Amino acid sequence: MRIEDLLSLDHDSWHLPKPDVDALTGEDALQDAQVLDVRLNALTGVAGVLFELRQSLHIEGADTGVLVCFGTRDLAWSGAARPTELTAWSVGGSVPSTRGTLFSITMSMWPEPGASLSLTAVSAAFIVGQVPGLASAPPDYTAHDRTTIAADIATWSSTFEPTGANVFDSVAP
Repeated sequence: MRIEDLLSLDHDSWHLPKPDVDALTGEDALQDAQVLDVRLNALTGVAGVLFELRQSLHIEGADTGVLVCFGTRDLAWSGAARPTELTAWSVGGSVPSTRGTLFSITMSMWPEPGASLSLTAVSAAFIVGQVPGLASAPPDYTAHDRTTIAADIATWSSTFEPTGANVFDSVAP
């Protein structure tokens, strides 16, 4: 499976164990994970956030995480200009919540002056797993060229072996 396949799969068919840490309910569960990419398919209302987990403080045993939101109602990114070509946006805080039948999450990121990402959706899943061939630590974005970096981080087209998932679905029985 490729990571991007998660954006089109019905999460009811995922039969994966629940990770020890639930990023959909645990405040700051994503601390020190890095946001690598954000996607939105406006036609289907599916949003995805791709995370680097090799330096995450709370999520262990996985190098990659994917937040998939179905029925996306709001997606907002705010970040200041950076003096470097690439930035490792590390999550300093994550606050998931539910409001009525909607799931929301807000993340604040560093380095200073920081960035923020927020999502609201009808349902969401956070899937963790492994991208075969990644090193034990992420690359130094300031010391390597883009080709070298791209070979050692997850992308939407990376092969992915999911090992766990947490799901929020407001329409589940």
